[in-house]
Amino acid sequence: MARWTAGIASVALGLSALLVPTAPVTAAPDRPAPEPAVAQECGADLKQHAAKLAAAGKSGTASCVRKQVRKAGSVKPGVGIAADICGGRSTQTRTAACVVEDGITLIFTVPGGAVIGSIQYTVSSLTTVHYDSLSWSQSWHYQANSVSGPAIPAVLDTFVYAEPECFASCTVSVPATAGGSALPGRAVSMTVQFTSPPGGYKWGAHGGIEFWSANAAWVNPTTNRLTTAPAVHRCDDALPGYPKGCVYDQVRPVHDVLSYRYPAYAYHLQLAIVHFKMPDVLTRTQNQTLIDNNYATACPPGYPKPPTPGTWSCDEYPFKSTYNGAYSQPYGRNIFILNINGNSFSCNASWLPVRARTDSGGYSVCLIPLAENALGGSDLGAFYYKSRVLDGDQFQVRVI
Repeated sequence: MARWTAGIASVALGLSALLVPTAPVTAAPDRPAPEPAVAQECGADLKQHAAKLAAAGKSGTASCVRKQVRKAGSVKPGVGIAADICGGRSTQTRTAACVVEDGITLIFTVPGGAVIGSIQYTVSSLTTVHYDSLSWSQSWHYQANSVSGPAIPAVLDTFVYAEPECFASCTVSVPATAGGSALPGRAVSMTVQFTSPPGGYKWGAHGGIEFWSANAAWVNPTTNRLTTAPAVHRCDDALPGYPKGCVYDQVRPVHDVLSYRYPAYAYHLQLAIVHFKMPDVLTRTQNQTLIDNNYATACPPGYPKPPTPGTWSCDEYPFKSTYNGAYSQPYGRNIFILNINGNSFSCNASWLPVRARTDSGGYSVCLIPLAENALGGSDLGAFYYKSRVLDGDQFQVRVI
């Protein structure tokens, strides 16, 4: 601890001067980061905490950090680095997770337990995983929002430090520690690369950033650790022929079917989902026998061909690559619609009955241009890969 405390100078500036912005700190300062007090606590009762320190022979000022309940609008988007990275709120997608958390560093007396100063801050962290890699990155930013208390070293000489930690199935590519002033007008940032070793069919991986505050004027020179981390994400080697990759499988992916890209294909799906109430949330299967049975049920061998063979193809919904496919359904339908102006539309699946519109569900079949059907199938396969949709995973179908 002596090598850290050596060289710390008292900050003689007033609190108003601390609000002058400076460049973010992206690497640790010259002094080594002091180790946090692992057993330290920051419970609701600071008097009890102060009494424990006093019982250990400590007297003076001490500190601890704790998270606070985040209030809507507590940080305006675009204000400060911590707000910028996540737009001021926590979000999660299939391949990224942004965490925003508010916290406070409390500086209190020992043995009395009276708070004499505090630093309110926001940390934000963006973690990005990749569908074709077992490596991911996490960017972390600390930004103090306000400081209160007297202009004394126990408040002004406070630093914050951060370092990456692996919690499940991962390694840190380049271990590092970031550090800098914990006061307003400064920012501490770091970006870390993690990698998960191959773990079989599928496995959970989890990393995060742990941080703590330090000040040589405190009787406990470091506070407890806090952790900024997204949820566990899933990595897998479950898509034969494709690289291993990772996703946040808590997030249900959405397969967008674009009407301008394949009009007939999209129209069939829209009729099935919107008009005949077939499910838009499907569950993928990788069981090839079931896939074959689904297609053979919907488009049986020798089904009647349209007048121009080779240009049309049998399209089924729900997709044959799902547990919702034709083989599991009670009936199928040939869609036929007669408009009030006398115009009609038919899917021309003559081997299936035209059922009443009130007979919702089941499966539907439509003869559509071969090129559109091939393109739709290719896009669905690419979606499965890029969203790492595995056997038993749900996904949503949306026609736009």
